[in-house]
Amino acid sequence: MFRHLLLFLFFSSLAAAPIGNPANPGLMQSGLFSASNPWIKATTGYVADYVSDLRLDLASGSSDVPALDPDKTFARYGLHSQMASFSIVLLQRLEAYALLGGSKEHLKWHDEPESPFYTSLFELQTTYHFSWATGMRVILLQWGQTFFSIEGSYFAVPSSHKAYFKFLNRLNLNIQEGEQEFYLREWEGSAALSSRFWIITPYAGISYLNTKLRIQSGPETTSLTYRNERSLGYFYGCTLSLTSKFIFTLERRVVNEFAYMFSTQAVF
Repeated sequence: MFRHLLLFLFFSSLAAAPIGNPANPGLMQSGLFSASNPWIKATTGYVADYVSDLRLDLASGSSDVPALDPDKTFARYGLHSQMASFSIVLLQRLEAYALLGGSKEHLKWHDEPESPFYTSLFELQTTYHFSWATGMRVILLQWGQTFFSIEGSYFAVPSSHKAYFKFLNRLNLNIQEGEQEFYLREWEGSAALSSRFWIITPYAGISYLNTKLRIQSGPETTSLTYRNERSLGYFYGCTLSLTSKFIFTLERRVVNEFAYMFSTQAVF
């Protein structure tokens, strides 16, 4: 059964900040050191998020270097994130949270480039570097064990010397290579329905995404700005709560980004 659940979540092409189950505030009824249904609780946990394709487009007027053809350069942008989570839950209806950790970027192609020349134009070099997120979940309506919730979040990967692009550094030309650092900013809003069946709470919803990737200017290129190709998407997942003190969540996001997420939370 668990294997079939994994196939349901991850089969087909994979769908930056994780969303999580918006009904979390109502699922965490008691904590390790708190009585049942206290008006305030604290949680901590771990989040592993893998984005394989953020679907970015070059913003209008971002480049005056025709030979670069940046539309082909960053057809697929993705990142791995591993973060610790911290949150405060009020009245089992509202959760304010923060994520702190690191992210590592990667690049892929949608299709084979028209010319091998494009594959030698750039090189991405990145190791895990600092990233963070903050957000809030609110349960607006509840019918028995069915919840309608909304969520808003902000995710950021600041520029760092550990993550940069090098343009034209594979052509063996007699030029000074420049390391062009970059940063990513992302706003996301979502609405979802969740329904609890014993220890399992599946959920599904829609999301609105606004992403900006900014590459600093260098000796051979001007600064480049990319934005997400599609704003609307959807997500689904499942939360397993063996007790009211520990929960585990699997999630998949598609259309505006292609990603999956695994998270754990302990309630205090």
